[in-house]
Amino acid sequence: MSPRVYSSARDRILAAAERLIRAGGLGQVTVEAVAAEAKVSKGGFFHHFASKEDLLLAMLERLVEAVRASIEKRAAGDPEPRGARLRAQIALAFDAGKESFEQWMSLIPAFLQAASAQPALVKRSRQINAEVLARDEGEDIPIGRSIAIQMALDGYGLAMGLGTTALTPRQQAAFRDSLMALAWPEAKAPNQSKSTRRKP
Repeated sequence: MSPRVYSSARDRILAAAERLIRAGGLGQVTVEAVAAEAKVSKGGFFHHFASKEDLLLAMLERLVEAVRASIEKRAAGDPEPRGARLRAQIALAFDAGKESFEQWMSLIPAFLQAASAQPALVKRSRQINAEVLARDEGEDIPIGRSIAIQMALDGYGLAMGLGTTALTPRQQAAFRDSLMALAWPEAKAPNQSKSTRRKP
């Protein structure tokens, strides 16, 4: 296998930090360790990131962009545009492949650990979640179902990332199918309570 080529020192630093987290957790991520892993000087690190906190925020943005690009690609093939990105998000969580999924999920515990001391990370995470809910509601997905799906995916990702849940293939398929059944526009929702419908 040929070595991966990174487009910039910034990308090398981000990739190095991810490798350190996967190998030993957030505690392994120091400026010195990341710089050494990325083969840059400390000055080179600080040229791109003002602090470790700035690095972690950039890592979150990098993860979000990778997931968003995968979602958009999958959604493009959905014949029903309303809710297509939500259904693609569900499919990605279950069908991305073991290697890709584990790479993404291995970062979640580190972000949770860092968030307790980093208001900027919490604030950006809230913005991302609000954007996703607005996306779904804008595509006529009832907001209650959108919240339920997002919370379920968050819980699934956290459990898989921490290794606290081991679903069988049949259980995973059932869980996936249940979420997919909820991820359709309001017009397709059976027996929906009037109190949860979007107001005109």
